[in-house]
Amino acid sequence: MKQQTVRTGILFLFILMVFYCYGTRMMDYFAIYHSWKLVAEEDFARLHQYQSVFIINIFVIPAAVMTVLNILVVLFPPPYLGRKLPGIALAVYAFDWIFSFTIQIPIQFQLHNGKNMELLNELLRTNWWRFTADTGQFVIVCILFWQLLRKFEGFAAARSGSI
Repeated sequence: MKQQTVRTGILFLFILMVFYCYGTRMMDYFAIYHSWKLVAEEDFARLHQYQSVFIINIFVIPAAVMTVLNILVVLFPPPYLGRKLPGIALAVYAFDWIFSFTIQIPIQFQLHNGKNMELLNELLRTNWWRFTADTGQFVIVCILFWQLLRKFEGFAAARSGSI
């Protein structure tokens, strides 16, 4: 029973982190990145460097923790949960990491030096790939969460004798 409780706790934390990270990503993608177009060229590098610290702490580190939790859920699922949906969620989110390291982070490093509208437009254009991966993971985890709620609702009803 203790092992199941630990696995359920990991699953719960994973689901919470997915909801948190999805929210931070949408703010990053649609509020922060787009507003950079309005920043004066002489202020851009300083603003970008300043915001980078917050983005790492508020988004990147939690996303890494979320990914580790996802791996743990795939490796050690609670007995009432299969590996299929957590595995698909992990595979879909892997694309976010791939796009980040191969496209987005190199652009961000260049933007650290100063405003470049061509790079900024490329960041916004390629960000749709990350948005797709993030939304895919979020939808999969919502389906997983819905299935768990239905399963536990049936379990609770059976225990109370109302079925």
